[in-house]
Amino acid sequence: MRTRIEITGENRPDEVVIYCKEITPETKAIEALLNRRFAEPSGLSFYKGDQQFFLSLREVLFFDTEDNHVYAHTKDSSYEVRMRLYELEAALPRYFVRVSRSSIVSILNVFSIHKNLTGLSLLTFRDTHKEIYCSRMYGKELAMKMNERYLYENS
Repeated sequence: MRTRIEITGENRPDEVVIYCKEITPETKAIEALLNRRFAEPSGLSFYKGDQQFFLSLREVLFFDTEDNHVYAHTKDSSYEVRMRLYELEAALPRYFVRVSRSSIVSILNVFSIHKNLTGLSLLTFRDTHKEIYCSRMYGKELAMKMNERYLYENS
């Protein structure tokens, strides 16, 4: 099987097309993998009061809990999400990783990690003042995901 990437320069959403003579178990597996990897979780809605918002998950910096509510934080705002954190963790794409008992972060938006002697690491994000802490217990998985991102972006 051959793979090829074409950069179109057009202002359209990215699209993956599989050309094949027939549908085989391998092509079905590739399609299923791509669908799982890039599908947004169904039923995920963002709220401010009674108003519902439709955001892309790529806009979300992190999710955290406060007073038994889960909030999605973007660069400029935060929105309530009516799901539990463990439900989000199971439904979100692989670029989200748990960083504490009360937080899940998007590794796509992490700008820096400042390690502290106490074991907590401070995560900062691009183009915003928002920051969040990563506990020592989750630090290894975060580091592994950040290394994967780095290798992917620089290969």
